[in-house]
Amino acid sequence: MLLLILTLYTAGIGRAETPDSRFTLTIIHTNDLHSHDEPYRYKGKIVGGMARVGTIINDLRKSSKNVIVADAGDIFQGSPLYSHYLGEVEVALLNMVGYDVYTLGNHEFDNGSKNAAKQLGKARFDILNCNLDARPVPELDKLIKPYVIKEIAGQNVAFVGAITPELELLSGGLEGCKLKAKGNEWIKPIKEQVEKLAADGIDKIILVTHVGIDDEKELAAAIPQVDAIIGGHSHTRLDRPVIIEHEDGTTTTVVQTGCYGRAVGKTELVFDSKGVVDTRASRYRLHDVTAKVAEVPEIKAYVDDKMKPLLCLREEIVGFASDGFGRKITPTDSAMGDLICDALVESGARYGATISVHNRGGIRGELEKGPISQADIEQILPFDNYVVFATVSGKTLRQALEHSIGGSTGGRFLDVAGLKFAYDRSRSDGDKVVFVRARNADGTWAALDPDRKYKIAINHYNFEGGEGYDFKEATAIEKTKTRIADSLKAYLLKHKKISPQKPNRIVSVNSDLLHIDGGHKQRPIELVLQGVAPGARLSLVSGSNPGVSTIYNAFPVPLENARVVETSLKAGPNGSFEWKGIIERVARASKSGPKKEKLWVCVVAHPPRKGKVEDRSKSRTIIAGPVNLASK
Repeated sequence: MLLLILTLYTAGIGRAETPDSRFTLTIIHTNDLHSHDEPYRYKGKIVGGMARVGTIINDLRKSSKNVIVADAGDIFQGSPLYSHYLGEVEVALLNMVGYDVYTLGNHEFDNGSKNAAKQLGKARFDILNCNLDARPVPELDKLIKPYVIKEIAGQNVAFVGAITPELELLSGGLEGCKLKAKGNEWIKPIKEQVEKLAADGIDKIILVTHVGIDDEKELAAAIPQVDAIIGGHSHTRLDRPVIIEHEDGTTTTVVQTGCYGRAVGKTELVFDSKGVVDTRASRYRLHDVTAKVAEVPEIKAYVDDKMKPLLCLREEIVGFASDGFGRKITPTDSAMGDLICDALVESGARYGATISVHNRGGIRGELEKGPISQADIEQILPFDNYVVFATVSGKTLRQALEHSIGGSTGGRFLDVAGLKFAYDRSRSDGDKVVFVRARNADGTWAALDPDRKYKIAINHYNFEGGEGYDFKEATAIEKTKTRIADSLKAYLLKHKKISPQKPNRIVSVNSDLLHIDGGHKQRPIELVLQGVAPGARLSLVSGSNPGVSTIYNAFPVPLENARVVETSLKAGPNGSFEWKGIIERVARASKSGPKKEKLWVCVVAHPPRKGKVEDRSKSRTIIAGPVNLASK
């Protein structure tokens, strides 16, 4: 009997895994470095720099086994070093650090496919991509591999590269290169490549992708043969991996480090004897690149030498910031975006521009408190984007705002000047904008008129279709030779000292939470709130019209002249609240008199301080859309 049991065990029936039968793969990875080759200041601290990234990678390589070093794209664009050398420095640095594999990012095409080929032709690492047709540029096409198989400790591991399905909307320098599949079919060439590798017996497959976190999750769900995705493009810092489970019991691990060399990722995948990742045994960690990390001397010396022709940019002081200017991600306007849009409007004074828009993806840095140098401006606005003045209809502007908030690509989100608007992402595409107000030449505000013509200032990238924008109906077009960076410089030189604005231009709302009930003798008018977290902390806010202004010196609300009427209220256990006699209460608190048509209200619902909120969509601050008390 004992002999039979031993025979079955050695044959693999009921076999237990042993350390010798398992394989650990270590992937050290970065993404979206964006030419941040030097250390820089972020939130008051010195971070980043490839000399420190190199130290972390070297240390991790020495302390780990079966190591591959990977980058998930966008090593180009984002600093004066790129603007001056057009990618030479970044490729050299990846060579010096010793990267093994890399996938193309969309910004590698900013100065054209031929420039990308020229710079990447010096790479000593594998350049991966399987969903781009680069045949129109043979010098680039010959550099790209759809995949590479690395033999590591006797195991064959495949690495497959892919680029964002929005490449053709984002990049103007493709020079004939194009995606192999678009729209709903974008995954097809990637899936086919993975399935071919799996059919050839490769049971360890890693994607190195520049597609963004949402599309990475879609890839992970659609291609179960993929063990892990080393991601980029969306600049998402994942402190924990995203694990996608498949029906066959396998998983795909999705990781991403953020951006600008602020962290280096280390992903350890433990495979069992059948090539299946054991997620409980696998490990993932981000290693922050701080000033405490030593710099690799050779890398520091190389970067310092390349910076010598550019040091004059640091010596030219063009303004002073009274405080830091952030690039807050959606859902509201950002201090940095507001500043740039204000500069654009001012640059268009002679044209008569009252409105400007600028995509957030074109803003590549922040301002710290203190002197502002020309180098700071070039870091923030590194692209050769030029100012365009044009006359467009209100309809076109509203469509642009719908496009701004209609997709998952954060880079196309528009900051604005001369506009105030609220939007509701839960509404259907094309109907997410709740209202838009536009500033008149005399400084007054009015509802955006779809038939009226407005004079705007915009960067040429968006005006000519970048990020998928459509301004084809524009008239009286004036394309200037003024870079957006130069427009900001002129603004700073004129105003000398600037202060960040509170968010008061864009607000995200839920337009279905608040409504008016009653309005007859048997039932006086009531304001009813539904659908927030049980026990949510509520503030009732009044205003004179739909618009955007700030309360508590921090929160934008969808009302002009907003003021807090009542606070310290709490939603009931079903996430609702009622205000009886609402008109009298608001009129009394606002000292507005009986003109109820001027009484507009909204509600700000903060999550409860204690207890877990089961519905994650209600675990953050929610702002109800504006309601006119005269609607009943």
